[in-house]
Amino acid sequence: MTNAVVNSDKKSLNWVALKVAHFCLQYGALILVVLLVLGIALVSPDFLTPGNLINVLVQNAAIGIVALGMTFVIIVQGIDISVGGNIALASLLASIAMSSFHLPWYVGILIFLIMSTLVGWINGFSVSKLGMTPFLVTLATLTVTRGLVLAIGNGQSVYGLPPEIKFLGSGRLGPVPVPIVIMLLAFLVGHILLSRSVFGRQVLAIGGNADAARMQGLNVNRTRTLAYVVCGAFVSLAAIVLAGRYNAAMPDMAEGFEFSAIAMAVIGGTSMAGGEGSAMGTFVGVLVIGLINNALNLLGVSVFYQGVARGAVIFFAILLDTLRRHLAESEK
Repeated sequence: MTNAVVNSDKKSLNWVALKVAHFCLQYGALILVVLLVLGIALVSPDFLTPGNLINVLVQNAAIGIVALGMTFVIIVQGIDISVGGNIALASLLASIAMSSFHLPWYVGILIFLIMSTLVGWINGFSVSKLGMTPFLVTLATLTVTRGLVLAIGNGQSVYGLPPEIKFLGSGRLGPVPVPIVIMLLAFLVGHILLSRSVFGRQVLAIGGNADAARMQGLNVNRTRTLAYVVCGAFVSLAAIVLAGRYNAAMPDMAEGFEFSAIAMAVIGGTSMAGGEGSAMGTFVGVLVIGLINNALNLLGVSVFYQGVARGAVIFFAILLDTLRRHLAESEK
């Protein structure tokens, strides 16, 4: 009788420990945001000022939108490390059209959209139809787009964009900067797509088990391609915001965006194994990375050590995803 009670107590403790671990891993990013806010606020009195918090959102608006697009790709067991080159190429072509050829701003926006979604389609077609490895394909695309930027622009920046584009990157709607509005609208659209649409359900189903989804009649290749196209569309929006903010297209635009965007998505709960992720979770991941970068700047940490910190965050993101998957497997 005593052994039975002891075993029962052990099972209860194990069950509680499992639930606590599950909660911490599931909401780890949100918990980290709260701890970061409290910790940094104690060290730096300037941190919680409205101006600084708005600055954090503005500085991370473009990369946050990229992270949102990356979420769709990772859920279908893909990856896209070409997003930085995609932004640079789309920005260059659109800027040349508007600055050198004096085409209207709305034509420039159309060029942003067409160029970025075309790159997304090429990536998606190569992965889903040709069966190529996502990392290697998008690495090749990154190299090609960065090379085209240097070749077409001769390594020079293109300045003098129309005021409408500049407004989208640095304007204000009342007290709220336009980039923040664009980012929030993008995440709202992303949330609806993932959680309220047939396409979103197909993305999650295919990422979870592609073979089972195929047996249920889902077009796996088409959905995977569309996930990359959606990523490209969000990348075009990020490119508009970034070009408008700088009032220029520069050869080194968005360098390093790809890995920060992946970290944001994974910290927000998107599984590198596919089948799991949300727009709102990725938004929390954007806040985590944004707050960390802001804290390092406020505390006067050397740029060199900031790179070390960002690498550690990416490592933490991958570790968090691995622990989540191991916990999920242990519960089966």
